[in-house]
Amino acid sequence: MRRLIVTAAILIYAGVLFADDPSEKGIPTSPLTVYSGGIAAGAMIPLNTELQNHSKTFMKLSLINQIYYKDRIGLFLDFDWLAPGKNFGADLGFDFFLTNSDFRPFLGMGVGAHYFDKTDDFGENLGPSATVHLGFVLDVTEQMQVRVRVPYMFVANETRDHSAGLEVGFLFSDRFRKVKKLNYN
Repeated sequence: MRRLIVTAAILIYAGVLFADDPSEKGIPTSPLTVYSGGIAAGAMIPLNTELQNHSKTFMKLSLINQIYYKDRIGLFLDFDWLAPGKNFGADLGFDFFLTNSDFRPFLGMGVGAHYFDKTDDFGENLGPSATVHLGFVLDVTEQMQVRVRVPYMFVANETRDHSAGLEVGFLFSDRFRKVKKLNYN
């Protein structure tokens, strides 16, 4: 009987010592769905005189795209239209999320090109652009997020246009955005 108890204790100890972690902690994960897309609206206030002469405030409508890149890093691609006028542009860059929770503050930066229709000369009003912004993303449901962002934009066109604003966007994704897959490589 004594041998049976000692043998059982050794087997239990060995089983605990060499058991695999069933929770698979420490293995990197990534979401099954990496893309979210949607629309945004907001206002931009010109900070230079030449753009203020065109309009004191621009309404901004955007098609917004977010692609999961790494933990706490997302790639964004936004297509913008600013009214009044035929003002348009696009930006590509990275958002750096400060948390992984349902409320995710972030900082971001990107580059692109923008055009402001102030005169009939297309070349003077088109230029490469840079944007920096801060904001947050709030998970409303599994498939919908609200993005609030305060951007600053600089356009290296003839008049060196720059502006700041506020925008609110709605991102939509499929239901597997929060489902994680294990990355063993």
